[in-house]
Amino acid sequence: MRQVQIKDIVKAVGGKLVWGDENAAVTNVSTDSREVKTGTLFVPIIGERVDAHRFIPDVLEAGASCVFFSDDREKEKKGAGIYVSNTLLAMQKFAAWYRSKLPVRIIGITGSVGKTTTKEMIAAVLETKYRTVKTYKNLNSQIGVALMMFELDEDTELAVIEMGISMPGEMDRLVEMVKPECAVLTNIGVSHIGNLGSRENICKEKGKIVSYLPDGGTLFASGNGDVRQLVETQVPSTRCKGNYKVSYYGTESGCEYFADEMSANEDGQSFVYHDSEGKEKVLLSVMGTHNVNNAVIAIAIGRKYGVPVKDAIKALKNYKPIAMRGVVHDINGIHVVDDTYNASPDSITSNLHALFDYPGNGRRIAVLADVLELGKDSGKLHEGIGQFIIEEQNKGRRLDYLFTVGKEAAHISDYVKAHSDIPVFSAESKDEVMNELETKLQKEDWVLVKGSRGMKMDEVVKRLIKE
Repeated sequence: MRQVQIKDIVKAVGGKLVWGDENAAVTNVSTDSREVKTGTLFVPIIGERVDAHRFIPDVLEAGASCVFFSDDREKEKKGAGIYVSNTLLAMQKFAAWYRSKLPVRIIGITGSVGKTTTKEMIAAVLETKYRTVKTYKNLNSQIGVALMMFELDEDTELAVIEMGISMPGEMDRLVEMVKPECAVLTNIGVSHIGNLGSRENICKEKGKIVSYLPDGGTLFASGNGDVRQLVETQVPSTRCKGNYKVSYYGTESGCEYFADEMSANEDGQSFVYHDSEGKEKVLLSVMGTHNVNNAVIAIAIGRKYGVPVKDAIKALKNYKPIAMRGVVHDINGIHVVDDTYNASPDSITSNLHALFDYPGNGRRIAVLADVLELGKDSGKLHEGIGQFIIEEQNKGRRLDYLFTVGKEAAHISDYVKAHSDIPVFSAESKDEVMNELETKLQKEDWVLVKGSRGMKMDEVVKRLIKE
């Protein structure tokens, strides 16, 4: 972050300087009192359990230059204090103002599944040519995206920013901060459908990412399945004043950027990439058609920004998944696929599909937990995962064991038990499932572990690693 004077922050957020020197400067922004250092603007967030205003005296004592506050309090003796009516909105206003002062070009990424891996692959490609900033950890929310804006500075040439939403209206606030010149819509699934109501509504809300695209900007959208139809009907060009282009990518015919000739072997997942300039063979170290889609858009974005295709392919060959996003742990000859960061019905079926593509003749075992925030259709959507498992079995791709954790995931196991002889074990407790799983594991097994973040399925992986 470049240095900003406190008087400029006051103007940017429409706040009031209650104490402190307006000519003092801020050099970083934090919402975590434990990360405060000299030059920090501390933003206290009022959460469900904790009102971080209580940490204000401590952070000023620790050297923070400035704080936002929205409560009644006496003037502090150190630093500076800016009164605002809402600390989160003030931070977002400051982030939007700060971003507007920099010439950085931003690629915004949204979608129901695949955002993080797509972001990582795109950044890997762009980093071969540009000084690139990318969203790190899970900073893709109303708070996280604002904090990511302060990671930009004059040296940043491109930024790849992940933009996640779960409620109506959230994308409006994100896009006002980010103002991407290029946007990616990875997929329209059923994540957060309990809050957003329907896939059409999900597409409308996520489609607001185009609101500030400039003339010559591009929306890259998945062209697989019915996503293209959803985009065409739910993301009208009138949503944006700029004259932007829509390009589709994927693994189906009719896409401007597409992959075919997909195959898996011990070296990884290979495919042939096509665009108007020709075709090239690509090899990935990660499995699954969903990762092929992610790689296709990474090459396409690289092409848009002048990265030679061969350089993009080399970067993707070296790509490794980040923690809890498909990382494979080899534990005493057992291969555990840790995709426990989060889950949706779509991502679970993608991961199950990839499970059968891993090399070797080892057994295929799935340990699946509840997908949260699916609303009234949760039972039906979980049952759909069971249907997918049966469909794969009918194609000769059979699970050797299925374990489920939670009341909702029990719909998966119930369907599989009713329509196959696949051995199934279902319980509400992770420990109960783990105890049973450990009696079944043997060398060369491939074990997929996945569930919503709230189900804490990473604890299953940690226990396997420890033992």
